[in-house]
Amino acid sequence: MKKISEETNQIVLNESQLIEVENTSDKISELIKKGEIDEGVIGSIIGGLTGVTIGSAIGKAICKALGIEKGILYDLFTSRIFTTAVASYIGYKN
Repeated sequence: MKKISEETNQIVLNESQLIEVENTSDKISELIKKGEIDEGVIGSIIGGLTGVTIGSAIGKAICKALGIEKGILYDLFTSRIFTTAVASYIGYKN
């Protein structure tokens, strides 16, 4: 289960999770230096993470701009799956 800080509204990682994040980022850095991963993959990963973390807020803003208050389109635009997929695609293409 993920712990969310009430003060910052962010996910709080324990020590083992922080170590895993650090190790993974080191591995990714090494692969980039060796030329084994291109920027498109990294952009896609960052886009996907962005979609997961703030995607529903962006979806709500789009719905508000379009005047959509409920229904299938509202559910689609505010779903994390949809916003993650869109953000990953945009991250990969740029």
